[in-house]
Amino acid sequence: QFAFMDRNSLQDFTLLSFGEAMIRYKPVESKTCNTGPSLFMRSVAGDELNVCVAQAMLGRKTQWVSVLPSGPMGQLVLDSAGAVDMSHVVTEKNGDIGTFTVLPELKTVHYQRRNSVFAQHDPNIFNWSELFKNGSRKHWLHVTGITPMISTPTLETWNRALNEAHRLGVPTSLDFNHRKQLGSLQQLWDYVKPHLCHLQVMVVSLTTLQELAEQEGVPTPDVSLPESDPQWVQLMQTLRSQWKLRRLACCFKVVNITELQTRWSVMCTERGVVSTHALPVLHRPVEALGGGSAWMAGILDAFMTEGLDNCDTVSSLRHADLLAALCQETAGDHSSVTQKQLEQVENSFTGQAVDLTSLPRKEDLLIKGTLDCLINAGIIGIIRAKNADGAIQRGLELCQLGCRAVEVTADTTDAVRVISELSKRLPESCLLGVGTIMDVSQMAIFAPLGVKFALSPIAPTGFIEACHSRGILAAPSGLTSNELWSLHTHGAKLVCSLFPDVSCGTE
Repeated sequence: QFAFMDRNSLQDFTLLSFGEAMIRYKPVESKTCNTGPSLFMRSVAGDELNVCVAQAMLGRKTQWVSVLPSGPMGQLVLDSAGAVDMSHVVTEKNGDIGTFTVLPELKTVHYQRRNSVFAQHDPNIFNWSELFKNGSRKHWLHVTGITPMISTPTLETWNRALNEAHRLGVPTSLDFNHRKQLGSLQQLWDYVKPHLCHLQVMVVSLTTLQELAEQEGVPTPDVSLPESDPQWVQLMQTLRSQWKLRRLACCFKVVNITELQTRWSVMCTERGVVSTHALPVLHRPVEALGGGSAWMAGILDAFMTEGLDNCDTVSSLRHADLLAALCQETAGDHSSVTQKQLEQVENSFTGQAVDLTSLPRKEDLLIKGTLDCLINAGIIGIIRAKNADGAIQRGLELCQLGCRAVEVTADTTDAVRVISELSKRLPESCLLGVGTIMDVSQMAIFAPLGVKFALSPIAPTGFIEACHSRGILAAPSGLTSNELWSLHTHGAKLVCSLFPDVSCGTE
């Protein structure tokens, strides 16, 4: 039934995914204080949403289906999604959003999600037949093994989505992604197994591959064997055939003592085995997050570009490997890699292993480019307004008058909408930034909107790092020699303001 899905018919597909988004808290410093206040960086996380965001950054049409609480926490997720279609996200009053906190001293993560509106939602609020038939769009459904393990309602909705996709002939993919905190492998396998024959591809980790093989009574290689040993690929072939899967994929990663990661992937298909082991990607992750989601987005992008008859190639896997590695060049779960950036790296390393450590960091190049443009612009037009529509209009007028850098202050009424609209409507020749940043957590809101620089009248802890890790030029403020030296040692390229006080005199 999927024979018609060649490269032309898949180009206009919309990726639709169903899953949970959570708020992630990570300590700014590796050691937190157990007896007093500690600084945490807040970001949005969620495997299915990560895939949608990564594909949207590549220029694909994506749609995320979920349940969020109304209010600021739900809005934070909506604002973080960039170009992802969020029109079918249901908001519920008087509810909570799931959270998880990174605990480095315990080398673990603490989840609080059992009572979230997503975990407790009514499965009847989604009409999957209508969602898949919405307008003239054709869909590809992507799900993970996280969602059915959260609660009984999420399992029911997950099953309904998959069953309706199978009935309508909607192609589907699944990232197995077993999380031990949610339940046993056997439980998840019982949920997934009925859907195997309908999947276009299932992705598993090497650990999950071993555990499933043992569970299925299939002999497994010695666990002491290196990941590069061909016996692991043979195990994948055996299981793919036994499960009658079209494609079974696995990502491999080896990290040395210098934290240099060597990444490659293998996909076993009905036609044979495809591997990038001979063409790995070497990199040092800024944060080891979002790589699996980005890999999934990359392989689906390759499927939709090449068509299902021509996608089982080394170049498809390499496309996914590179996107996963590039995604981890910045902090947070969401990928900020564009199709142009991905193609540039692909073209730079044709037919050879990719060493991202030999390239200037993408974020450093973006920051340098922004700084150069600000210097050439000469002035920054600052917009602070109580009328959001008036602020949008004024920003467009400033650009038409020749202003090449516009800043919208964070205390402007409906600043998120103002910045989002200007980001879409201003030409590339006019830089857009955000100002009056008083807390580092605000960057999680404004960074996904497309700002190129961020100004602060103070120097919030972690501000420079939070901006530069995203490729955004940070411009904190300072006055004394100690303040300026501290900003410099934290990586500041620009100090936006020198606020004098009485002790300095008035001249």
